[in-house]
Formats: sequence, C-alpha cells, structure tokens
Amino acid sequence: MRHLEQLQVIADRSNGTRAIATEGFNGTLDYMTSQLEQNTNLIVSRQYFTVRNYIIQGMPQLQSLVDGNIVNHLYLTDFTHILFSSRANFDTFVPVVVIPNLGCQDSDWTNASAADSVALVKRGDCTYPEKSALAEKYRVKGLLIYNDGTAPDRFQPIQGVRNNLNTTIPAYFLSYNLGMQLGNVTTNTSVIMNIDVSDANGIGNICADTTTGDKTKTIVVGSHSDGVTAGSGINDNGSGTVGNLILALNLAHLFETSSSYSTYKYRVRFCWWGAEELGLLGARYHVDQASLPSTTTVGERLQDYLVNLNYDMLAGPNYRFGIHDSSTVPSTTPTQARNGTSQITDLFRQWFSEQNLPWSNASLGGGSDYVPFLAAGLAVGGVNTGAGGIKSASERDQYAAILGIGNGGLANAAYDPCYHQQCDRITNINPFAYEKVVKAAAYAIEYLGRLNDLEKWLYPQGRLKNFELFNRHQLYDFRNDPDLI
Repeated sequence: MRHLEQLQVIADRSNGTRAIATEGFNGTLDYMTSQLEQNTNLIVSRQYFTVRNYIIQGMPQLQSLVDGNIVNHLYLTDFTHILFSSRANFDTFVPVVVIPNLGCQDSDWTNASAADSVALVKRGDCTYPEKSALAEKYRVKGLLIYNDGTAPDRFQPIQGVRNNLNTTIPAYFLSYNLGMQLGNVTTNTSVIMNIDVSDANGIGNICADTTTGDKTKTIVVGSHSDGVTAGSGINDNGSGTVGNLILALNLAHLFETSSSYSTYKYRVRFCWWGAEELGLLGARYHVDQASLPSTTTVGERLQDYLVNLNYDMLAGPNYRFGIHDSSTVPSTTPTQARNGTSQITDLFRQWFSEQNLPWSNASLGGGSDYVPFLAAGLAVGGVNTGAGGIKSASERDQYAAILGIGNGGLANAAYDPCYHQQCDRITNINPFAYEKVVKAAAYAIEYLGRLNDLEKWLYPQGRLKNFELFNRHQLYDFRNDPDLI
C-alpha cells in the first residue's frame, strides 16, 4: 500500500488530482520512473505527445441575446467546455439555429440551413464527436449541445465531454434548462462565445522493458497513470498504476537475483499510458507510432507485439472480479485478435476458479487502453473490479456463496461508489480484492512467458500482417462508452 499512499501524497500536493497537465500527473510519472530506475535493471523510456485544445485560459464566456435582452451565463452552472474544441473570439452576436431530430443525420443540418450560425442540438442518438463532425461539415461557427432532461442526472451541464481531436470549431455543453430556453425562442436569438484554449504539451507514456527475451515477441502489460480532475484517482487508476509497478519490480528482481528463476523467451514491456481519461490518448498514440512505416527499430514496431494485458481499476470497494470477456469484442475487431483474446479470457477464468474465487464477465467495449491494440489485431485481456456499474443481488449472492455470508458486497450499489469523484482516495481501496487481482495478473504474465510458442497459442491461423496506420479509432462501438453519448 505504500506506493498507493505516495500517490495520495502526490495528489494532495496538486489540489487533490492527478489529471494530465497537473503537478499530480507529472509527479506520478516522476515517482514511477524513479522506482523503476532505482530498483530494477529494466530499460525505462518516456514517450511524449500533445493533447490539443485542452488547457482553458481564463474564464469561458457565453452571452445570449433574446428579443433584445442580453444575459451572461455562468460557466460550470449553465455551460461547460467540450474538450478538444477550438478557441472562440466572437466580437458580435451570431444567430442560433436549432438543429432538428438530435442532429445525427445530414438531412437535419441541411434542413436547418446551419452555415455561419451557432448550432443548437440536443444530446442523444449519436455521439458528441459525430454531432460535431456534422456541424463542421455544414460550416457552423459554433456548436451548443444541451442535456436532455430525461433523468435527474441529465439536467446539468456535463464536465469532461469529449470532441474529435482535430475539431476546428468551438463547442459548449449546456444545461437542459438553458438549451430549452434558447431552443424555444424561434426568432431573434443569438449568442457570443469566447474561450481561449491551448495545447497540453509533453504528456508522457512510460515503458520499462526486460533486458532479456525476444524483442520481436513482446508481451505488453499496460495501465493508465492519469486520473480525472475531480479526485485523487487512487482506485482509478492508482491501483492499476501501482499494480503494474509491483509486477515490474517483482519480475525484474526475480530475473536479477534468483538462480532458479529462468528468464522468459519473450520480452516483457510494462507501460503506463497518459491521458486515458481523455479518450485513451496515450495508448492510441503509442499504437499509432508503432504502426508508422518510418518506425523501423526492432522492438518498437507493432509487429513486435504479441499481446496486451490491461489493468484498470483493481481495488474497488464493492468489487467484482471482472474478467474481460472475449465474446464481447466489437464486431469490427480483426479476426486475428479473437482467438488469443478468447485464450486469455479462459486463462483468467481458470485461475480464479482454481483459487476458489468468484468471477464475473467484463465487457471488452470501448472503455480502456486495450482498445487500440485490439483494433490493430492484437490479442488482449485483463481483469478489473468494476467502475460505476451496479452490483446485482444475484451477483452479490454468487460472491457470498463462495467467499462467505457477508462477503459478497452490497447489492444495488456501485462497484466503486467513488468512481470519478473526489472521494476516490486511499480509503477507497479494498485490499483483499487488490491482492487477488494483482496475483492473477502475475500468474498471467508467468503463464504466457513460459509458453514454448506463445505466438502459435495466440494466433493459430497466423497474425495480422498489415500494420499500416489507418483510422482504427472508429473500429469499436462508441456506444460502449456512455461518456460519449
């Protein structure tokens, strides 16, 4: 727990956060690097990338002019900035055009004659990036998406909504009430949007490689190192960050000091990805760079990777042992990745069953850093203890039947009630669950590392051979990520 306690100290020194572009995130990377460099002979490297239009300078502004009345709306109360949207500097009021039918079809935009206006569209049916792409296509000057009011938590503006990375228009997310107010006035409605945003530079990934093993047959073990701005991120994902560190420290120690512990045939690369909370940006950047034709260094090419094991949220207080279920991979997943992913699913299920521990299925949708590896045709797998999902009564009873009465957790409650909240602190960790998941992760590395032909075990029909860069970011179903709709 001492490493987790240190991450809590780092967060506390940074206004309670370890989000990117903060002292908390940079301190996390420095701590991880120092632990790896001081205590192992692993080859440690950093990879830097830029997050466009992320840092807000000053206070965003939104003014509306309705029938001659000017109103200044409050940031975070009436509206928020949609991440990655561009800056705005309106010197005059721009007419608002209401986009019908939730703005998910070209016809919605052509019928509204949206060009040179600020488009107002309700949340729903398609993702925010899809709405934004249509807005750009039809040459709007700004985009206002408002909440739909369909549930108690769907009235306020949402922080952290993400746009396309290359968007060129400013975009705000409005409260339901403000959206309805602007939308119900059919004439003489206009707005001024002013926001200054800048790029976040030098966002880091860390990788640490074993000095032995075939570089062209690499096992990648990953977790994300950043948290959200709202809290310290000790379960999400300090638990994965530290769990991965423990795996790296222990394996390096065994390789260096134990004469009876032989090294693997395969290189193991432990990685900590940045900016996962903003859309898997660090892992996506890494996979993209490894896919480039100009990347020719042996060991740095995507073709040198065999598998990605991903560990994200390992110690939820109302935990489940969620094994990534190969049957839930998106339909667009390359066929070459499916067999190995199924093998890894079965490997974890076998371990938990042999340990007389319960387990649950966890979706392989769009929610964590395995996505770009899976979309590129690599086998993936992992375990987590759940996020904001709800533990059912039947799952509680399933766990209690194996772990004992009273040990099944709370039914009809979140796996992690502090998910993405300020209370995700060191007190949010379940030590029992944490120990079991990290042991499962260690077992998976050991099992794969000892296989005589890991590549054949994962890809009996052969691997995907064409690793050219393509737009694989759309290869998974965005609807698996509720934060995007």
